[in-house]
Amino acid sequence: MNKPSDKLIEQRVRNRLIESFDVFADEAAVDVLGTDGIIEIWYDYVDNDWIQLSNQPAYTEEELASIHRFHELLESVYKKIPSTFNISDLVSCKEWAELSALAQESHDIFMKNGLSDEEKESHKQVWI
Repeated sequence: MNKPSDKLIEQRVRNRLIESFDVFADEAAVDVLGTDGIIEIWYDYVDNDWIQLSNQPAYTEEELASIHRFHELLESVYKKIPSTFNISDLVSCKEWAELSALAQESHDIFMKNGLSDEEKESHKQVWI
């Protein structure tokens, strides 16, 4: 089996970020994954080291800006979010509401270009 190229890996990570935004924006995901699980999905792909190096060509400038905004918000509020599998526990949690709204906005930004191919390198000229 051939090792995927760096560009193909970037395309796959881009898709995982889109999925992560989608999960944050989906109330039903809390009942399945819990708030801790949803937050961990993000940190599976993005951490402070990745943010510092995030000039990846698989992202537009607008997408990178949305990643940074979301990550900064998450970093500032995650300790205030209750650990729960019940969406009703989050009704009065303004931090979760902010994350969900920003996740939806970020998802919409990413979907302007859609999901990337996971098996072959994209040759779109929409990147930075």
